[in-house]
This record gives sequence, C-alpha cells and structure tokens, in this order.
Amino acid sequence: MAYRHRATQLSFQSFNNGLGVPLSSDNEWVQLADMLPWQQLDEAYQLLFTEMGGRAAKPFRLLYGASLIKQAEHLTDRSVVTAIRDTPAYQYFIGLDTYTTDLPFNHSTLVYFRRRMGQITELVRNIISDTLREQIQSLLPDDELRVLITDATAVPIEIRFPQDTSLLNQARLNLEEMLLDMAHQLQIKPPRTYKREAKAKWTAFARKPRRWAKETRKQIKVQLQYVRRDLRYIDVLLAHGASLNERQT
Repeated sequence: MAYRHRATQLSFQSFNNGLGVPLSSDNEWVQLADMLPWQQLDEAYQLLFTEMGGRAAKPFRLLYGASLIKQAEHLTDRSVVTAIRDTPAYQYFIGLDTYTTDLPFNHSTLVYFRRRMGQITELVRNIISDTLREQIQSLLPDDELRVLITDATAVPIEIRFPQDTSLLNQARLNLEEMLLDMAHQLQIKPPRTYKREAKAKWTAFARKPRRWAKETRKQIKVQLQYVRRDLRYIDVLLAHGASLNERQT
C-alpha cells in the first residue's frame, strides 16, 4: 500500500457546506481542526509506508480525525462514519473541502488504521503535545510562564511511563549528542557509539504493533548496553577537559 497524499491546512471560510450557511468559527471542531499540526502528523504517518506502488491509503487526517470524533462522542466505527456524513463540521475536521452526503469511507477502514497507528502512537502524541504547549506559551504573559504547576492532575503529558523503553532510547540519543559536542570541544574524532546499529534495533522494535514481554526485556538490555558505553565515554572526555553546558547537566 502506498501513501500519496499531502496535508493542507484548510480554512473554515473556504469550506463549502452546500447548505448556504457558513461554518461558525466558534464551533469546537472547527477550532480544534485549526489547532492541530496536520502537516507534521501527516509526515509522521508517511513513515509507515515504504512501498511506492500499490493501492493508495486513505489520508491521515481523514482517519485520525474520525478516530478523535469517535472517542469524543463515544460512537462506534459504523456510527461515526454516519455522523460524519450528516455533520458539516465533522467533515471540515477530517479535511474535506466541501460537504458531501456520501459516506467518507467504509467503517472497517478504522480497524486497519488503528493497527497501523500503534507503531507511531508515541510520536503522534509528542507532536501534538509539543504544538499545543507552544500555542499555550505564546498566549501567556512571561510572568505566568514562571508559575510552578503543583496540581497532580496537571502533570505535563510528555512525561512517560517508567517502563517505557523509549526513555532509554531518548537517553541514548541525548548521550550521543553530548559526546559529539564534547569531541568538538577537544577537536578529536567522536568515539564510536554504534548509533546506526542502535537506531536500527530500536526502530525494528518500535514498529511492532504488539510487543511481548520477552522482546521488551531484550530491548531494554540492548539499550542499556549502549547507554552504559556512552556514559563511560563521557567520563573519559570529561577527564580530558571537555565540559557539559547547562542544558546537558
């Protein structure tokens, strides 16, 4: 299956609902559609498609938008497709440029979409959280940005579960960046970190829709080996006069 779509950010003013009444900018689905980074999400979705030929996949916004509507309104796969057909705001939210009375897709498509999305769920979550955080920060005065969040229900969503193997992968990436910076300081060749090998193993693991406990333990062991090696290199470079900046410490 191939992916041949390019995300476009629609405007609610340009949406033709076919009913003679324009969409309201106060509609919650119109507002949410204008907040989400559809282009970045679409690019992340494209990572799942390596084939150039074959049947074309449905656009990401079409299916992801329908999934969000389903969750928010507590609908079934079949009923959300019908609801989208009957609601102009829903059609705008999923990326259609004009209102249509046709069903946007077969409800069974959502089953396959969820299976595929399991491989990039964390990436999608991070893209959305980063975008929303930037939008919130741009609206708040500097004084309010310095307020400490103490409510346990307001913990930033980028904090991951302790057992998440992505923590080790992110730690490895951070250490590799630190090693490269320290090597530049000392004007020496960066130590060998096996980053291509590590990335390949992590990617193969992360793309699995279902991860067994044995595979997870194996991945943790592998990533720990890379992290320990990088930490030893950092100790050596620090002993030779390299330093870490404020962000790295």
